[in-house]
Amino acid sequence: MAPRQDPPRRREADLLPDPFWAADRASLRGQDYALHWYRWQLGLTLLAALFGVFPAHKVGGFNIVPLLSVACFLGAGGFALALHRRAPQEQWYQGRSAAESLKTLTWKYVVRARPFEGAAEAPLADKRFLDAVRDIPHPAPDGAEPEITRKMRDERRKPLRQRHELYLTERVYAQRTWYLSRADECDHKSHVWGLWIAVMFLVGIVVAVLEARYYPSLRALGLFSAGAATVTAWTQLKQFRPLASAYRLAAGELDRTATRLTRLDLTGTDAEESWSRLAGEAEDAISREHIVWRARSQHRG
Repeated sequence: MAPRQDPPRRREADLLPDPFWAADRASLRGQDYALHWYRWQLGLTLLAALFGVFPAHKVGGFNIVPLLSVACFLGAGGFALALHRRAPQEQWYQGRSAAESLKTLTWKYVVRARPFEGAAEAPLADKRFLDAVRDIPHPAPDGAEPEITRKMRDERRKPLRQRHELYLTERVYAQRTWYLSRADECDHKSHVWGLWIAVMFLVGIVVAVLEARYYPSLRALGLFSAGAATVTAWTQLKQFRPLASAYRLAAGELDRTATRLTRLDLTGTDAEESWSRLAGEAEDAISREHIVWRARSQHRG
């Protein structure tokens, strides 16, 4: 599961149409629900193991300690059922895929990248953009139609040099910075959670030796085993290492993209045509992430 998506920067945010924000909000809601319910599921499972350490406590002739564990297991099962039936991960992945696809289309239209190349006022480009937006499944009010905002049209009318500067600064460089910061964050969290897993295993070994040799009534081994399993499940859920590698790979691709775009001769006779091709290729490279999100949502479905 990827970290929460950062909000767009101000100049980019001004460009993005309403369908992007609807998809973004739906994705964040799904993410919040999924992580919240997973936390409860894992936490209650660990709490059930904790009650297994407690000595017997009888009330009315019944040992209530195992009943507390049963209650925790039932609660964990309830959250697992909610995750299965409501599938917030699917909403998360589909919303993220739609939002990133809409962002890609918006940037292509604004900078006149393929397939929206041409003059500033290009009815064919407008039609292609609106048709492409309609083809993306995204949460929007009933009857709402995709639109091209005034800000999008204003930026599209600007000379090539200004569109070039806008795209490099607000899209390529900003996205590269985001990827690198997320890669560093994932590396750090992977290291921290890895240390917790190592601690759990080491303490579990010590507890096992103590129970076998000195304190057979300790009964704490199950708790540390459950703790190690819980931490391992959480790190697998968050996918810190794979995400860090993917983000660094994407940042490297953006470095190469920036090099190609900065070397473009903006005064040449074929500058607009070359820019349209290179910017389209650059945006296709950036958009590979939302293709992964779409594949995840389809796999969940």
